[in-house]
Amino acid sequence: MNKAIVFFLISLISDCSGARAASVLKSFDGYGLEYTIDYPEIKDVSRVVVLIHGSGGHDMDEDLSAASAPGTKNLFFVDVSSALVKNGFAVVRYNKRSYQWKKTAEKDPSFVKSAGFKKFTENPLKYFVEDAASFAKFASGTFPKARVYLLGHSEGTQVALQVADKEPAIAGVALIGFTAQAMDVSLFEQAVYRSLHVFEALDLDRNGALSREELEGSDPSAKNLKAQLAVIDLNKNGSLERSEFMGANFSNILLDAPSLPEYRRQEALYKKPAAIIKDAKFGIAFFQGELDNQAPAYNARAIQLINNLVWKKTDLKFHFFDGLGHALDKRSDFYDIVYRQADRQALAEMGSELDSYWK
Repeated sequence: MNKAIVFFLISLISDCSGARAASVLKSFDGYGLEYTIDYPEIKDVSRVVVLIHGSGGHDMDEDLSAASAPGTKNLFFVDVSSALVKNGFAVVRYNKRSYQWKKTAEKDPSFVKSAGFKKFTENPLKYFVEDAASFAKFASGTFPKARVYLLGHSEGTQVALQVADKEPAIAGVALIGFTAQAMDVSLFEQAVYRSLHVFEALDLDRNGALSREELEGSDPSAKNLKAQLAVIDLNKNGSLERSEFMGANFSNILLDAPSLPEYRRQEALYKKPAAIIKDAKFGIAFFQGELDNQAPAYNARAIQLINNLVWKKTDLKFHFFDGLGHALDKRSDFYDIVYRQADRQALAEMGSELDSYWK
């Protein structure tokens, strides 16, 4: 990927560290994934929740520290689990396969040439869904008297819906940062349109182009674009047109990172999230930040509107949080891409509402 334009690719969170030694569950194909179980104080567990990660190589903590404000330790799933445990839920958290195989490869570099690894890279979405299903079955077996629920974040909202649609034992699903869009649509919106506010803020004369004068000064974005101008000024007129700016961002998508073509093909084989929600026999709770710029709130709002006008299902619950982002964290505005720790009050409200909803 051309380093001159990679700055403006707003990517999904990836490659976060922090998982500790834990128990190992052999998933559907025999590959071991580390996990932990967080227990409530009550003796007899009657409800257990399996947490399902967003996109990227996440550990069982869904550590967002690398994408958070400097010096912030941000273990999102630890905080989500704590809120659920306080309300009497047991919680199962596990390493996502894309994180686990990197740990395996660090110990045995030849693993990346194995048949199992190749199968995963050819069908990544299938493996994410089947891994989540394996942990749902594990939770049911570990707590045979308990009802099993799924809570998905970001990409995990789609994975959770796919699992619940196929596994009748799933009693309900909660979704944080829900998206009904295909991966390509989400990537396009994040990379091409989410960054347009940078261009518009620098375009002081509103003529649809950034002159060298407008790229002067101490603004970090202006400095970066000025440094890249020789590469992305395609018509060589000395300024950066809006189409050139958008084209630079779009090119990052067109280059396709590893496994994206395979993910895209696999995604087309699965039932659409909206269709699953329409047909669902299980309850679904949406917890959505209004300032979420990775999975914008209009995704959940669209489902809410369709339900109000067409489906009229009574087991869909919606909670929208003003001022919160993709991980229910406080943001300064919609274009703020820096993560903070999840808002404690929001998590407390989510835990309390799920306690009532999932009685």
